[in-house]
Amino acid sequence: MMPPRLLSFLLSVLVCAGILVTGGCNKTEENNSAEKSPQTKTDTTHIVEKTGGIYRIPLRSNPATLDPAQVRDWYGESLVHQLFDGLVKFDQYLSVMPALARTWQVEDNGKVYRFFLEPNAVFHDGTPVTVDDVIFSLSRLLQVEDAPVILPHLLKIEGAMAYRTHGATTVTGLKAVDEQTLVVRLTAPHVPFLTALGMCYAKIIPKEAATRMGNDFGKTPVGSGPFCFLSWHTDNTIQLKRFPHYYGKTALVDELEYKIYPGGKDEKILSDFQSNLLDEMPVFGKVRQSLAHAENFQWIHRSSLSLFFYGMNTAHPHLQNKDLRKALALAIDRQAIVNEIYHGQYDVATTILPPGMPGYTPANQMEANNMAMAKILVKRVEKALSQPMPALEIVSAIQSPSSTAELTLVKKIWGRLGIELEIKYLTDWTEFENYLKSDAVQLYRYAWFADMPEPDNFLYALFGSSSPVNFMRYNNTGTNEMFTTARQTVETVERSSIYRGIESIILESFPLIPLFYMSVDRIYQSRVKGIMVSALGAHTMTLNHIWLNHPL
Repeated sequence: MMPPRLLSFLLSVLVCAGILVTGGCNKTEENNSAEKSPQTKTDTTHIVEKTGGIYRIPLRSNPATLDPAQVRDWYGESLVHQLFDGLVKFDQYLSVMPALARTWQVEDNGKVYRFFLEPNAVFHDGTPVTVDDVIFSLSRLLQVEDAPVILPHLLKIEGAMAYRTHGATTVTGLKAVDEQTLVVRLTAPHVPFLTALGMCYAKIIPKEAATRMGNDFGKTPVGSGPFCFLSWHTDNTIQLKRFPHYYGKTALVDELEYKIYPGGKDEKILSDFQSNLLDEMPVFGKVRQSLAHAENFQWIHRSSLSLFFYGMNTAHPHLQNKDLRKALALAIDRQAIVNEIYHGQYDVATTILPPGMPGYTPANQMEANNMAMAKILVKRVEKALSQPMPALEIVSAIQSPSSTAELTLVKKIWGRLGIELEIKYLTDWTEFENYLKSDAVQLYRYAWFADMPEPDNFLYALFGSSSPVNFMRYNNTGTNEMFTTARQTVETVERSSIYRGIESIILESFPLIPLFYMSVDRIYQSRVKGIMVSALGAHTMTLNHIWLNHPL
């Protein structure tokens, strides 16, 4: 579920685009623009990396904390990735890579993980990273009151639930073999566990410093990442400096300077970027139009692990008929919505899993844009009804020019089927969420962003019978059993095949209408080199690879 603080930020960012972002960690930057930006071309000639300079990044608000276990906003997460390392990390292609764990072994058919720590890793205060710090960090995370989204995966550790509920003083499934070797025992094979360890919440912190500093740790953090904390001036700047004793690739720039723009101040961010006071910025609102004719910037555009869709409450009397749900889906011209409303910014979606997500296959396509078949299906539904076709209702949490135009277009399309659509706006998040949980909800506008590159985070979250955000009320005994099997299947190809099967079954019942995949859009000064952006967003990448061709 999305934490309220993050939701408030997202609603403020996305209100112009008329898109409600929710989901796992529900993060994106609004980018309603005139056209897609071209991917930055890669120069294959040999370039010598340069060191030095200060890399300057905008933050649209102050982070609530820099404590990994407590961070719940995008601002804090972007810094956490610079200050801390976890046992594993994701590369730009979302592969799980070694971090503080230089290697690991999976034993006992996936129930046991044996991690071997990087022997040269030290915290910023000079103390070595040991297994004791790892056990402290993971145990501490289990008892955080505002539970992180990876908690369900961590609760697969033997003894984790007893520890979380204070029924035990230690986690029996976390054992130190020696200072550099950790054994984690799960109650059952659970493949998403390793991926969860790559998330920002699972970063490793020094036991001694965190215990001594208490609540102050989130304001003056000590980690083991490529940058160490320097200063935090509220509403002004947060500064990090290169950590020279980093066990991995030493950072190339001297410092990172996060310039804070409380309340957003998007025009000021754009002005500062144009004045060469920032090295990068997100593309949102009218940024693209303002910089459309500039030739000295680098644009990055790529699809994110996300899906914007219309969900349908399959338990509602008006929408229990699969033929009607299918007719609604077939009637919509997704390309027209993307082109006419969002000016070609996004990629049309025909699947649930987005491109780049393990398990994605274009073969699982939901048929679309077939008005003739939609009309046939509606006539079939009308014959089965003992009363006139009822009007349908769709609810949106955002009321903006874009969302209004989008829903007006859909209303017109479904009107051609003889179906009246009533549009309801609930712009208060609590009220909107409560409405989705109620029996009254019929159709709703929604977007889901993956917390991690894990198909379970999409398919189970949205369609698992016990998922708290399964507002479609989708319930299928077969897919529920397949979810359990997939989570316990270690072999990658076989596991992806199971999730593809789950997606195919879900699509056949038409509980949703996929519209488009959201995107990651950023712009950089020409002097910035070493840019890497993953489908999880620029804020999830460490910046030790960034360098400046002409440091200021």
